[in-house]
Amino acid sequence: MGRIMVSINYKRLFNLHLFHNYYENGRPTGIHLHPAHQTARKMKGANMLFKRIPGGVVVLYRAGEDETTPVVELDPDQRFTFFITSDHKTEFQNITQLDLAPDDRFHSGSILHFSNDPENPSIDPDQPEGIFHSILDGTRNTVFNYFFQIDGNPDVVLLQVSNDEGDLISLGKTVDGSPLPTSLTLEKTDEDTYSRRLDLQNQPAGRYTVTIRNEDDDETLKEETFYVDDRLASRNILGIAEIKYTSGTGHLYGATEEYRLSFTRKETIWTYYIVNKNGNVIFDDHDLEITEQVTNGSPPVQFSVDGDQPNTDIKINGQETVIFKSQTPIPFTDRPKASLRLLRNPGSIELVGNLPNPSHFGVEKVVNGIPESEIFVFI
Repeated sequence: MGRIMVSINYKRLFNLHLFHNYYENGRPTGIHLHPAHQTARKMKGANMLFKRIPGGVVVLYRAGEDETTPVVELDPDQRFTFFITSDHKTEFQNITQLDLAPDDRFHSGSILHFSNDPENPSIDPDQPEGIFHSILDGTRNTVFNYFFQIDGNPDVVLLQVSNDEGDLISLGKTVDGSPLPTSLTLEKTDEDTYSRRLDLQNQPAGRYTVTIRNEDDDETLKEETFYVDDRLASRNILGIAEIKYTSGTGHLYGATEEYRLSFTRKETIWTYYIVNKNGNVIFDDHDLEITEQVTNGSPPVQFSVDGDQPNTDIKINGQETVIFKSQTPIPFTDRPKASLRLLRNPGSIELVGNLPNPSHFGVEKVVNGIPESEIFVFI
């Protein structure tokens, strides 16, 4: 009897690409996507595969003989959750623009959150749906103690928690098992603080917002958003990415969707401190300038002297300085600028042929709300 060949067909559900314009090829290094526990279980039960591809990941489902109909069909309302890790988290944060606004900044303990628009998916590989991040205030276990302070120290405040859909939820149960109300009254302690144990064990993993309102419930005093998941709360993750499907769109088993998580490179004003270490250049007698030689047709970066030449306010180790600032912020890139020159005038005599670029591990200053990178050059 001859052997019967069985063909197993897998069709791509979606491609999820990673993009970072810091890198010349657009592909960030050391950034990884992993299916969250509940998503990994869902995919296993639905005969789905999670595969890594250059620049991202792909999710496939097992299809029948027509190569389209799923062998195991999921409900059309679905959410696939992935957590994001970085091999070099500090360097990634140094090269990436994570702050969204002066009052929406990435801080220690923050995580990134990405979520697609299920109403407007793209099936064009050349034009994937771009997904950009929001900032969450961290991860939490399903049961956690929430401590906080409020400006003005009101005697009484209200605490509310809403889910990802914006619906207020109960914050646990009473001793007899009845659900707690969706708004709890908290009194100030003698230390001018407030606290409450929050129990979300009966809620699905996901994004939850804690809102503090005044006693009359007509003013928001404080708001924080967390990703609640017992398995992720103890992990050092960079962020969360969620791909959502809704029944109204019917996209779950349609054409392969294309998504792209997009990261934006940081840009800073470059500030050069030229330090007269050896005394070979008389700052009072010579004018210094920084120029960029470009060959690709792009406009050169322009630098201006900050203050006098030499600077009358700043000396380093007792030595004179000339300070240059770029006139516009310069974006970070994995290809350093190798054509910045320090010249002495008159005569455009080259003192330094290739000025160093700022370190991506350097301390970043913020001056008048604009980030600056400092570079010290001793001549």
